[in-house]
Amino acid sequence: MEGEEKYQWVKCKNCGYLQYKSHLRCLKCKNSKFERINASGTCKLLTFTILKAPPAEFRNNPSYALGVVEFENGVKALGQISTQDNLKTGMELKPIYTKICDNLDGKEIYNYVFEPNL
Repeated sequence: MEGEEKYQWVKCKNCGYLQYKSHLRCLKCKNSKFERINASGTCKLLTFTILKAPPAEFRNNPSYALGVVEFENGVKALGQISTQDNLKTGMELKPIYTKICDNLDGKEIYNYVFEPNL
C-alpha cells in the first residue's frame, strides 16, 4: 500500500484500543494520546452487501459489492470488492489501489478495491 493514500487509524497510548482517527479521545478509556497505525497485510471480509442501485458516479456498473474488512493489525475499512461472485465472510482479500469511477464533474476518483487473495 505504498505510494497511495493509506487506511489509517489511531491506537490509544494508554489502553491500546484501535479507533478511527477523527475521535479526539479514546472511546474506551477517554485518553487523548494516540499513535497512528496504518493498515497492513491482507484482510478478512467481515460483512458485505451487493448494491443494485449504485450512486450516479457508478452509473457504468449496474451493481457492485461493498464490504467491511479487517486487516491483520486490527484496522478496519469499508470499500468496494472487485467481484460479486463467491463472496463469504471470513475470506481473505487484498487491497488494490485503482480508479473506482469518474465523479459527476468527470474527475477520476481513485481508492482501494478489495479482491480475493487467491
